Amino acid sequence: MKKFFQSIGIITLMIGSFMLTSKVETASKLSDSLLNEIKSKKDGYKENAIEPLIKNNTIIPGINGKEVDVQKSYEEMSKIGYFDDKFLIYKTLKVENTLDKNKDKYIISLNNSKMEISLIFKLSKDDDINNIINKLEEKDIKATFFINSAYLEKHHNQIIKLIQKGHTVGNLSNNEDYLDSDFVWMKTIITNIGPQKYNYCYTEKENKEIINNCKLQDSFTIIPTVIIKENELINIKKHLKPGYIISIEVNKNTNKEIELILNYIIAKGYSIEPLEEGLKE
Repeated sequence: MKKFFQSIGIITLMIGSFMLTSKVETASKLSDSLLNEIKSKKDGYKENAIEPLIKNNTIIPGINGKEVDVQKSYEEMSKIGYFDDKFLIYKTLKVENTLDKNKDKYIISLNNSKMEISLIFKLSKDDDINNIINKLEEKDIKATFFINSAYLEKHHNQIIKLIQKGHTVGNLSNNEDYLDSDFVWMKTIITNIGPQKYNYCYTEKENKEIINNCKLQDSFTIIPTVIIKENELINIKKHLKPGYIISIEVNKNTNKEIELILNYIIAKGYSIEPLEEGLKE
């Protein structure tokens, strides 16, 4: 009887061992199959980095690419046991010639491969932008406001709020004189409020003095793609293309037309990005 139960035990152990081996082999085959499937499909999800477009003294930023991280994607999909591209993990393919390496070039546009534009509101000391801010916030839109030192002194609390809410604030120094000491003073304030990382200068045509001083202060220099000083809505309808940086000189009419302007841009399928976001590779 004792030998009978020993025999049963040995047989049971053998069956259990066989089943375990079979499960391990099956799991191993599934794993190999999943890994091979990820490897075979990874190139279909690859997006190469787009290098910036540089022409003479101007630059349009590039865009980082991405490729599948095979090992991390495999680890993630192993949890569900089959291929699903929602669980792909990517690694970044970085642009080599970044904006940081080209501060001696004028930025004239966002990258035009996306349906994005950037709106710049150029302000003077006594401009009232409360209605503009309210309309932007109603639509959850972030814009860029270029201010001079007089505006910053008079409206410093407003500027702090704009930056903290994700808008970009550009630096016009003292009436666009970038040799003036106000330039460095403003840069220090703007970039220390946070979370804005970069400082931005503004010019409407190439100017060696401006580009050289802004580069020395580790700042980007913007030449808007389109400059609008009147008939804002009409001119935006004429000049709206992917990647455009559109500068608007604020006046009473701007406040009246801002909602119509925003509605028109959105209806055409564009998103509006502040420079801080729109210029990211």
